[in-house]
Formats: sequence, C-alpha cells, structure tokens
Amino acid sequence: MTEYFGHSLKDRPVEEWEPLEAHLELVAEYALQFSIKLNATDWGALLGYWHDLGKYDSRFQTYLMQANGYLLHLEENSRVNHSSFGAQHALQRFPSPNEKPLAYLLAYCIMGHHAGLPDYADENAEPGRASSLSARLSDTSTLISLEEIPQQIHQMQPPAMPQIRKSNSGFPFQLAFWNRMLFSCLVDSDYLATEEFMSPDRTNYRPVLLDNEIWTAMEEALHQDLASKSIQPRSKVSEIRQNILNSCLEKAKEAPGFFSLTVPTGGGKTLSSLAFALKHRRCHHKERIIYAIPFTSIVEQTAGVFRNLFDTLDTDLVLEHHSNVDPDQEKYASRLATENWDAPLIVTTNVQLLESLFAAKPSRCRKLHRLINSVIILDEAQTLPVEFLKPCLKVLQELVTNYGCTIILCTATQPAITYRDQFDIGLRDVREIMPAPDELSKQMKRVEVRSLGPVSQESLLDKLITHDSFLCIVNSKPDAARLFEKLKGMDTSEGLYHLSTNLCAVHRFQKLDEIRARLAQGKSCRVLSTQLIEAGVDVDFPVVFRAIAGLDSIAQAAGRCNREGKLDSADVYVFEPTGDGWTPLRGYLKRTAATTLTMIRDECSPLHTHGWLSLPAIEQYFRSNYWIHKNEWDNHEIMNQFYISATGTPEFYYREAAKRFRLIDDYQTSVFISFDEKARQSLSQLRSCLMSPDQTTTTMQKRKLLRILQRYTVGLNQFTMHTMLGKDVSELLDAQGQPTGYFELINLSCYDFNHLGFMPQQAGILDVSQSIF
Repeated sequence: MTEYFGHSLKDRPVEEWEPLEAHLELVAEYALQFSIKLNATDWGALLGYWHDLGKYDSRFQTYLMQANGYLLHLEENSRVNHSSFGAQHALQRFPSPNEKPLAYLLAYCIMGHHAGLPDYADENAEPGRASSLSARLSDTSTLISLEEIPQQIHQMQPPAMPQIRKSNSGFPFQLAFWNRMLFSCLVDSDYLATEEFMSPDRTNYRPVLLDNEIWTAMEEALHQDLASKSIQPRSKVSEIRQNILNSCLEKAKEAPGFFSLTVPTGGGKTLSSLAFALKHRRCHHKERIIYAIPFTSIVEQTAGVFRNLFDTLDTDLVLEHHSNVDPDQEKYASRLATENWDAPLIVTTNVQLLESLFAAKPSRCRKLHRLINSVIILDEAQTLPVEFLKPCLKVLQELVTNYGCTIILCTATQPAITYRDQFDIGLRDVREIMPAPDELSKQMKRVEVRSLGPVSQESLLDKLITHDSFLCIVNSKPDAARLFEKLKGMDTSEGLYHLSTNLCAVHRFQKLDEIRARLAQGKSCRVLSTQLIEAGVDVDFPVVFRAIAGLDSIAQAAGRCNREGKLDSADVYVFEPTGDGWTPLRGYLKRTAATTLTMIRDECSPLHTHGWLSLPAIEQYFRSNYWIHKNEWDNHEIMNQFYISATGTPEFYYREAAKRFRLIDDYQTSVFISFDEKARQSLSQLRSCLMSPDQTTTTMQKRKLLRILQRYTVGLNQFTMHTMLGKDVSELLDAQGQPTGYFELINLSCYDFNHLGFMPQQAGILDVSQSIF
C-alpha cells in the first residue's frame, strides 16, 4: 500500500514527515477527550479519524511532494481540496433515514474544519464557486479508493443521537449550536495535533492543567486582599460592600444555573462576583471562570485588578482576550492560550464572547468547547442591543441548559433580561444573590439626581465654571471637544481634562492617572468626557453633569459621583442639550434618551415618586425601551438560519448567521499614532519587518510590535478613512510595494498631543458617525 502523509516538514527528508494515520489517531485522541463533556466521545473519535480522509487522495500526496521539491515538473501544482471526501463518506456510510441526519452533522464539521462551518446551500453562488455543504457533497472530483484507507477507520460505526435537553430555544437552533460545540472540539484538536508535530517547541509553552492547590491559592489571595481592605477605616459604604461579599459567598453554594447580582455602582461587584465564582467553582467542580465586560477599557482595568490579586502566584492565571493587550504584560504561553481559552480566568469583552458563539470560522470557534462547565460573569448584562436580544438570550440559555455553565448577570440597575410576562424570551429561573436589591439601592444612595431641563452650551458653561471639580458627560466626541475648548478659553487650563476615544489608549490612561491623582490630592479637577468614563472607570467626583441619555447610563454616571460616600450629599444634574453647537442624537442613543425624557415629563412616573435611581424607575425604563419592542428582538433573523427540513435534513446557515450577528455594526480601521518614543520606535521596527524579504523569520517580531502599537491607535470609520487616506493617513507597504492593511497618521497636526487627541476637523472632515464615545 502507498505511504500517505498528513504533514510534511520543509527541507526535511520524507522519513521525518508525519504519517497520515498517525495524525488521524492523534486528532481522534484529542477530540475524544474534548467531547467527553458533550457526552459525545463517539462523535469526537469519528471526526478525528475522518476529518482528513481526503488526504488519501493521491493528488494531495503529490502536492506535498511538489511543495517540498521532490517532484518539480508536474502540471498539477494547486492545493487539493481534502475536506469534501470525509463529509461525502459520512453520507455514504450512514445512508438510512435514521442515520442520515447524523451524517449531515458530521459533514458540516468535516467540511468546515479549514474554511469554516458552511451554509447548507448557496443557490446564488457563481457556477463552480459554490462553497455550501450541498454543493460540495455533490463534488465528483475526489479520487480516493477506500481500499487505501485502513478498514478500521473508514468502517467506523454511526454515533449515538446527540443528548440535548430541549428548551424553548427551538430544537433546530439547539442542534446547530451543539454541532458548533462539536466543531470546536474538532478544530482545537486538529490545531493542537498539527502543532505537536510541526512546532513541538510551541506545544511545550502551552499551559498545563491547574490543580486544586492553585485554585485554593487564588481564593486565599482574594480573601487576603479583601481582609486588608476591611481593616481600613470603616464607612457606611465599606460595610455595605462587606454585606454584598457575604451574600455572594453564601449564595455560591447553591446549584449551578442563572444568578443575578444587582448592586448599585460602587458596591464592589467586581471582586464580590469573583469571590462568588471561585467558591462556586470549588463547590461544583467547574473548570474555569470567564469575565465578560461591555467595553475594552474596563477589560483592561478589570484584568489589571485580577492580575494584581494573583501576582504572587507562579502560574499565569489571568488571560486578557481583547484588542489592546499590552505585550509587556503578556507571556508567550498566555498569547497561545488566547487561541483556545485554555486558562483558568479569562477576561474578555461581550463582543468577543457572544460573536464567537455565533461564529463560523475555525479560529473563532476553536475556544467554544472550553466554555463547557464554566462560570461566566456578564458585567452590565443589560447593555445587550435590542435587535440581538433573542439570539443572545437563547444562546445563554443553552449554555446553562445543556453545557453545565453557571451565568451571573451583574448589573447596577436590575437584570433587564430575565423573564417577565411582557418579555417572554427572557432568561428563566434566575436567582438574585442579594436578599433585598431594592433596599440595597436605598442604602447605597449617595447622590440626588436633578433635572436642569433644556440647557444651552453657554448656560452649561456658566454652571460648570462655579465648581472647582466636576465631571461633565456628553453624548458625542465633538460636544466634549467643543465644551473643553470653550471652558479652556474662559479660565485657566490647569486641572482641566478631556476624555474620549479620540485619545489613543496610552494617552487616555495617562489622563485618567492624572485625574485620579488630582482627585486624591483634593486639587481642582474638571473633566469633559464622553460616556466612556461611565464604563467601570473608578473615579469619585463631588458633582456630575450628564447630558440626557438612557436611565441606565444616568445611573452609571451617578456612580462616578460621591462614589465612596465621603460627602453627606452630592448632586448629579441631568440636562437636555438645546440651541446651537450640540451634535444631534441618532439611533439607539436618541431612542433611549427619548424614553428618559418621557419619564421626566410624566409627573406620575416612578422616576418622580420613587427616585431616579430606584428599581421601579429603572423597571419602567426597561419596559419602555427594551421589553415592548418584540418586533426588534431578532431584527436580523438570525434564529431563522437554523431549521430541519421535512425529510429530517438539518439545513443550517452558519456563515449567514455569523455575517448577520455583528454586535458592532460600524467596524473601524485602526490607525497608528506616533504618540511617544515607544510608538515611534515600534512603527519604525514594524516598517522594517514588513519590508523584510524573509517574512517567516519576522512573523513573531511583527506580532509583538502590532500588540504594542494597538495601544497607540484610534479608530476611523469608512467615511473618515476614505477622506483622509493618502494625505493625512498612509498605508504601510511590504517589500514588493503592496499594501499591508496597516495605517499610520502622517499629518500629526490632526492629533492634539496635549488634550483632544485625534481631531478629524483639522483635516476638514467630521462625520456624525465618528461622534460617539
């Protein structure tokens, strides 16, 4: 029989190449282990053995020989599709009506293990370019004889029916999600097995399984930190925080499922929820903890808090997975762990988590099986967009119902995504951790929220100038910049700050450090900011002004005022921007602000009878803004992409669903800013890497430089990018003069290095869609 290879080694003799059967066995071994948690070891093993059956095609073996210089004069020099045959074999091997649906599930995974989970059909595809499952199943170009495949491999028995507890999510969606989890097991196994042969040094850097001693050490480190805080001078707020922690530790003993932690801003949710997760993990043998947060800026802050907690432990425990990871704080092992989330404590964004749960690409799906039997903390869960509510809640319900997850909904207001009569897609059986959230809200009250009504920019400035220290939050970047410039012209600029995402991350964090220092020293500190400062930024101002917004945003703004309860009373003023100079609100911001305005003008609203930040007021707000918009809950018809035909065929449209499930609709292009010497040096080194003719030797260096430079970027939308490219923004080129997709700001007059950061108006442009945050 001909010798078949799974992988070759460049410039190495064929005797050192990997036999195909050895690769199949190793992938099957990994996949079997990963699929234990799915109760699907028969599926895992079968996929491991069948995923690369297409490599038994003689043309693929010829390709390997030619690519390595052993056959130099062949006309056939293109890569051979090797994923279709295994899928086709599944349908041929299991043709009976009872087995055929199972064969299709196998086929989706096998067909997608390189290119991604396919759609069932793509009827509008160009002739010869169809990539759907049904099109590739009918491909007759494969040239493989079953006699060449070991009999014990190609004659494996059919797997058992998937064990899925039915829920109100709908069985087709549940089955499609189960199959995505199975796909995750396969692609992670394939990556790891290939890496083990191709890059054994890389494999050695991967983390090993943690034992209970490390978990115990994590709990001890957390409680030592909390104990050190408890011996500091006691205050009403610190006592309340201790009660919150005690409630979390007591509730952590309960059975896995959904929990909510309803604690006002400043109540210590971050560490208390971590304490819950650590104890719950110990009581119920969970495997890892995932902390998902709405915004990248809070991810960095939260990961920093956790890293400081565990800095005395030897093991890399905290994994940050977002775009701004600082490579100086990242080790090679932790970067490898971002590929498949093989780490004990993962801090990530809601976008990364939720979009992965609907992804089709192998790189995005690879980590999904690591979610099984985990504790997931969703911080500020009420920030889920209305138009994605149904698919988001259904997938969260699946994680709890069928995958052993415990999910904690952390919120400063109330768990807006739980089941109610008027919100029948809400999460069911959610247990509140705090015994009396309404009473806690009253105990934690440290501010009075007052309405100023319509306010012009000039009138607002007159009010601001009377305060030595204040925080003023507006709804757009141009508003924050204009108010800052006007206030600077009226008074000294000392202690005056501007914050928005027009400042690159390094610049922004420098300003936040200065702000915290001035507040701690009791110095004058006046800040004009977009709403980014509401997102978990730990600051404490004596007075806050907030442009009209959703009531949940106003509650977050109030959390930056008298945060430690040091003042007997403090005020949060809500104003309605009127007159010239303000940027008009659009879309979601406009709707949520209108909901709050309606409540303000209704004298019978609980906002007036119970208070702005009371739970009854928040409930009415969510009812108006969230719960009654039933026609928008699945605005992109994502749930309709998964169904089962009358003949029992699972017709799933994975790629279409992934394309539609985009929590951030306006993805921006990152542009590097030469903000300081580190940025300038890194940009210079990146140019050298890109110009190097030997890209294989510079890959690692380039990756590190890009991680550094990510913290020196601002995001430009398509309109702004199109306007500035070529004269203000330049694209970096490679050694062949080809564009690389990396951009830098070359007109540095468009960046204010002191206060405002990126200023598109300096280039003669300012689009409304560039105005938020």
